[in-house]
Amino acid sequence: MVLNVEKEINFKLYQVMKTITTLMLVFGLSFSSFAIDKGLMEVSSVEIQEQRFTINLAEAIGQVRISIYDPNGNIINRTFFKVSGPQRIPFNLSQVPEGHYKVMLETKDESRNFDIASYRKVEKKVMAYAKAIDENSFNLRVLGITEPNTKVTIYSDNHKVLLKDEITEMGGFSKNYHLKYLKLSKIYLKVENAEGKSKFLYFN
Repeated sequence: MVLNVEKEINFKLYQVMKTITTLMLVFGLSFSSFAIDKGLMEVSSVEIQEQRFTINLAEAIGQVRISIYDPNGNIINRTFFKVSGPQRIPFNLSQVPEGHYKVMLETKDESRNFDIASYRKVEKKVMAYAKAIDENSFNLRVLGITEPNTKVTIYSDNHKVLLKDEITEMGGFSKNYHLKYLKLSKIYLKVENAEGKSKFLYFN
């Protein structure tokens, strides 16, 4: 009788252990599948800055091929990488014409495309123009203002500040200035926009 009870207990323990082992395998496979199932869409992204871009890969994806196509669909670069962990891959398009390029990422299982707009940064000049009205007065015209607080400074020919003016208008403005005791030949102007870019104007 005792022997039969022991056999029954051992059998139940075996069943419990078998169930636990099965559950561990199932959960292990599930987590493993979850990790493997992440595709390129989830782990890849791109950062673009003027004529440079960086492919960001958040996880290991193994062998990857990166191809760059010009606006006419011609391939201009193709490189292979082995990605064994998070990785940033930089590219520079400054040696090729400006335009829209296509970048294709390919693994053995899938692919993904990125559209890259590659353009040089255009430095915006201060568009300021001064025109004499008479020997003591002038008109100042400034165009292309994208932010308020354009600063106008009038200097004497020995570099002393005579007047400071700040304009809050957007887009552009036109304003007349009158100098009571100085002729225009004895002054010059500095026009500075909100970004810190400036232009000097002379009446000589």
